[in-house]
Amino acid sequence: MPKQIITPKVKNDLQPKAISISNRKGGVGKTTLTTVLAEELANAGYSVVMLDLDSQTDLTDINLSQKDDSKFFDLLTGQKTLKDVIVELPGKGDKKIIPGSAVVDEIKTGVTTSLAEIVEGLKQAHDFVLLDHPPSLTEISKAGYIASDELLIVAEAQQLSLKNLVSFLLEIKELQLETETELEVLGIVANKVDLRRNMTERMLAEYKRTYPDLLFKNYIGVDTAIPNVQLRGKNIRDLDWRARTLSQFERVIEEMLQRL
Repeated sequence: MPKQIITPKVKNDLQPKAISISNRKGGVGKTTLTTVLAEELANAGYSVVMLDLDSQTDLTDINLSQKDDSKFFDLLTGQKTLKDVIVELPGKGDKKIIPGSAVVDEIKTGVTTSLAEIVEGLKQAHDFVLLDHPPSLTEISKAGYIASDELLIVAEAQQLSLKNLVSFLLEIKELQLETETELEVLGIVANKVDLRRNMTERMLAEYKRTYPDLLFKNYIGVDTAIPNVQLRGKNIRDLDWRARTLSQFERVIEEMLQRL
């Protein structure tokens, strides 16, 4: 078992943070990273709650075997309270989730204020609120950015990912200028990195050249087993050969903590 790299809560005086985890491109691994972030931060003694903003509800499906699809919708519309909808997750530490809803995008008005109040309430009782976003800029996604303190971008080392990232960051800049959000871009995590491919090294160099201050020094390698094991209700610590993969995630998480 590798030595834990993440600074534990007892040695950290961070203020509670709401972190949006996102990209305008789907399939980059943001939901997987959100789940591992919650697991490993909880293992290190932090209290964490995940919030599924995507109507596809992948984060919910990974973490819950059964779900009530109306809960998040009812929370946003004031029909239920946080206590009614928040779900404690098994495993080590304080880890919870507010399940997503397939009909959340039907809410067109009042969502910014509602979500801001929800996130603020969650921050009062947790060290981290992790918001998993859809790839499209829906009203609920926009509200999530406005309610967050930080934006953590997950990207693949591919030409199309870099192109989409440029437009995504422009959208975020416009949102920062048009609203009263305190959102800051925490950084960019390269995911699914396969150094056996020459194109990967070239794209990582391009990311570093384009966003020298935003690109994390640490990255996460390609590993198709991780989402599969998560869908079976397990985490990466359940993998027999987890040492290298776990170490990569831990180093990314520790770098995130150092950037906060």
